[in-house]
Amino acid sequence: MAEKKTPIQELYDKIPSFFCREGCYDCCDNHIQFAPEEEARVGGFNYTERLCPHVKDGRCSVHQNRAFICRIYGSSEIMPCPHGYGPEKPLTKEETYALLREYLRLMREQEEECRACKEKTPSQEEQ
Repeated sequence: MAEKKTPIQELYDKIPSFFCREGCYDCCDNHIQFAPEEEARVGGFNYTERLCPHVKDGRCSVHQNRAFICRIYGSSEIMPCPHGYGPEKPLTKEETYALLREYLRLMREQEEECRACKEKTPSQEEQ
């Protein structure tokens, strides 16, 4: 039986996929933000460097579990691949902004849940 998708994983399904140029990782040379669930899946990102630490031998080593921003890059008319790759029908500006708003809302919810868990004292957890 397939594992139930999280709301962020359901957003991934709304992003058109495409094949990238072999050996290209231009989209990985950027500051990448992860939602807490994405960070847990791939180990996060070192914000002191621009190149994603998950690039190994010129390839994404976490491609199946990559973050939302990694998936949407090149799939949108406002974030096109600089080499001309992309889906047959890229996301429009409006579709992109709608997905980004939803992603940021979900990310904030997860961050608040994480803070709330960290703020609990042992006596509160027992109740």
